[in-house]
Amino acid sequence: MARFPESFVQQVAQATDIVDLVGQYVALKKRGREFVGLCPFHNDKHPSMTVAPHKQFFKCFACGAGGGVFQFLMLHEKYEFPEAVRVLAERANIPLPRLADSFEPRAEGAFVKQDLLKATAFAAEFFQQQLRTPLGRGALEYAHKRGITDASIERFGLGYAPDGWDGLAKAAAKRRLSEELLLAAGLVARREEKRSCYDRFRNRLMFPIHDQAGAIIAFGGRALSADDPAKYLNSPESLLFDKSANLYMMNFAARAIDAAGQAVVVEGYLDALIPHQAGVENVVATLGTALTERHVRLLSRWAKEAVLIFDADEAGAKAAERGLEVFLAQAIHVRVATIPAGKDPCDYCLSDGPEALRALIDSAPDALHYLWLLRQEQVLAAGTNLAERRRVMEEFLRVVASSAAYGAIDDIRKGQLAQHIAHLVNVPADELQQLMRRLSRQVRHAVAPSAPAAGPRPEQPAGGDLTDLAERQVLEVLLAEPDLFDEAAERIAPSDFANPTFRRIAQAIWDIAHAGPFSFESLMVREELAPLAGLLAGLAHSGGARGNYHDTLRQAAGVLHYRSDRLAAQDLRTAGTDDALREYQNKCKASDVRRRPRVP
Repeated sequence: MARFPESFVQQVAQATDIVDLVGQYVALKKRGREFVGLCPFHNDKHPSMTVAPHKQFFKCFACGAGGGVFQFLMLHEKYEFPEAVRVLAERANIPLPRLADSFEPRAEGAFVKQDLLKATAFAAEFFQQQLRTPLGRGALEYAHKRGITDASIERFGLGYAPDGWDGLAKAAAKRRLSEELLLAAGLVARREEKRSCYDRFRNRLMFPIHDQAGAIIAFGGRALSADDPAKYLNSPESLLFDKSANLYMMNFAARAIDAAGQAVVVEGYLDALIPHQAGVENVVATLGTALTERHVRLLSRWAKEAVLIFDADEAGAKAAERGLEVFLAQAIHVRVATIPAGKDPCDYCLSDGPEALRALIDSAPDALHYLWLLRQEQVLAAGTNLAERRRVMEEFLRVVASSAAYGAIDDIRKGQLAQHIAHLVNVPADELQQLMRRLSRQVRHAVAPSAPAAGPRPEQPAGGDLTDLAERQVLEVLLAEPDLFDEAAERIAPSDFANPTFRRIAQAIWDIAHAGPFSFESLMVREELAPLAGLLAGLAHSGGARGNYHDTLRQAAGVLHYRSDRLAAQDLRTAGTDDALREYQNKCKASDVRRRPRVP
């Protein structure tokens, strides 16, 4: 995703009033010069969130959430930082900069994301209009036959691609949208033998695919002719659309997933749309591809658990099995529901009702149990073939070992599963445990540390020692009184901070201050500091209540200065250079001794 220039991000932040923004989601009451309200990021019973308009930040002192306008939107809507910037820019009617250097231009032209979004928005409007014409009658009848109501057609923006070669292309030309733009958006394709283009989607019921902010980024088309070899056709990948990172209905499902803490994943458009229509709204669908780690990372912003629903056939079982380790690798609890034979989620929801679908989801076995049920059939089919039975067993145990390494199951459950498998396959428990340990070592060696989960985090504890407290106090003073930076810089540097998180913040402050004016708001517009927004807001709030800034800074900087002196002296002592040590100590005595505290 493109990174906006920092000057543009600052402009958007300055144009967004945090009280107005937070007030759209939370009832705020004025208390002094600040506002308070119930925190939307945990089950808050008493107002624990403070919004400070003078510093443009919010802070919850119960769950630790905090930050500026971008961080609030990131937490509430689960946006990435650039998405939050874009949404707030549009909210403030600030034109987005053309970031041609942030996207790889396609051969058809150096278009940027906003150009392509205009093309897809036009195509969606065109398809929707065509569905309500006589030409679209067949598509509308098909939609009704599949159980889609007129209300859902309107809500989800379904349309019809006419059965012609250039209906969309001609309509786009009237709007002065070039063929090159339509090509870049994946709406037309170029004839090999000619320079002209033809519509990619023809005679299809059209399903628009949205990003998380609701913008249309691609389409899926269901063939209406039995002769069409491609039953479903998706837009090709483009600057807008990556099928390995997007899920159908994600924009509609996000709030329901967040509320339930659970995402239900299916394979088809109607398998997601019909449950939504019936009120089961935490359902999303893959877009013609297997589940990927990027899908799971997307879902992990909202969900603690995923339930995979697949058809009750061999293909469905294989699809479920492929998805298991992808989820387990992200430490998300995953369960697998199986639709009764002969039905898919769409048909099951229509025939048996949404409550039956919910019951199926609620009763779904966890992934490892489901996987073992599949493996049991293979073990039984192997009969007396011990080599085959052992191969099947090792395949399953490798998944168990992977799950434990990623944190998906604990050691107790791993041991229980091992005992159960040992009994089932008639392998001595000691031998099985030894195999498990070997597999676990192999997996741990291959596993890289996973990225931290998104969402509110508790602040990093200050620690009990004097120097850690001093580091915190320096940052509190600078965030409350940026004008004192020069005084701080005369005494200490970022390298004097031992706490790595505090050092990272200090380095950002020094970088900003050396390049221009420093302020708390200038930290909040830095994407790389977004994970620390809660801590920064807490430091700014406590700093604002501290007062006595000059003395606090002098004493805290003196602690850090003194520690640096002692560490430098210790290094010289260790090196055995007595002359250098005495010279260093004399320089320290000749310097501003008043800036050093007494040794406790």
